[in-house]
Amino acid sequence: MTVLGGAVWLPLLGAVLHPLLGWCIQKGNAYGVRLSVIVAVANFITGLIFLLCLKPTGGLEISGRDWWAIGNGVFFFLGQWFSIRSVKKGDLAVHSSALGMKVVIVGFFSMLVGLEPSSWSLVCGVILATISVFLVSGGSKEGWRKHRITVGLTLVACLFFGINDFLTGWQSREIGAARWLMLMMGTSSIISIGLLLRRRGQVLMLVRNPRIAAFVVGAGLLLGLQALVVNLAFSQYGQPTLSNVVFSTRGLMAVLFLYFIGRKSDPRFVRKQSAGGILMVIALAIVLGA
Repeated sequence: MTVLGGAVWLPLLGAVLHPLLGWCIQKGNAYGVRLSVIVAVANFITGLIFLLCLKPTGGLEISGRDWWAIGNGVFFFLGQWFSIRSVKKGDLAVHSSALGMKVVIVGFFSMLVGLEPSSWSLVCGVILATISVFLVSGGSKEGWRKHRITVGLTLVACLFFGINDFLTGWQSREIGAARWLMLMMGTSSIISIGLLLRRRGQVLMLVRNPRIAAFVVGAGLLLGLQALVVNLAFSQYGQPTLSNVVFSTRGLMAVLFLYFIGRKSDPRFVRKQSAGGILMVIALAIVLGA
């Protein structure tokens, strides 16, 4: 797999998984599962997937850049926490596209430290990605007001995810991608275990109700696979801004997903969401042409 191929196709796979992940989260929450439990189960499963798929080296001693990876695990957990809260009752297409705003954060820091070259194509792609988020939210002040909680929580998630992606692309090569990602997800998993111990009643409910547990575990598996492929793209190929713009096509994926499952919406709103999704693809094409 080439550098360009890995930086593009891995986050594109993550984008395809995103709307199904959001749907599982909404279904689990509708059955009464607390968001803290969904976050904890999802992150714990993600840690297990990373452990099975990655083979980190360097032993158990923690030093140097290892601490950066551990701190990054805290950022990742906080990003997941606010992201799942925004999905709780919000529009999946709005949430999925609003996450594209983290491109601005990743791009700014990446250019600041010279991780990626500053180019007009990259800047134009980021600007178009930002405009597409506005369109997917309704393309009006009313749309922003209606979805302000979803957008607001998503933007907070973008801050933590953006820092996480930037640090992974910038620092992970110092200790190796596998070790960085394992320490990062191990930290998130430890925090998640603590949450599950505090919510033992909810855990027992999942054990007694396989149907409900299927949605929560499904969310965890999807999140784990998504986190694995996207973070591998950031750490292995060192182009976090490019990979983030590709990952931003999850907004278009969400629009298509909601259409295929028969979700009813105002036709004008759907048209604006579709226009926003198409604009995100145009942004992607511009960045790929840089």
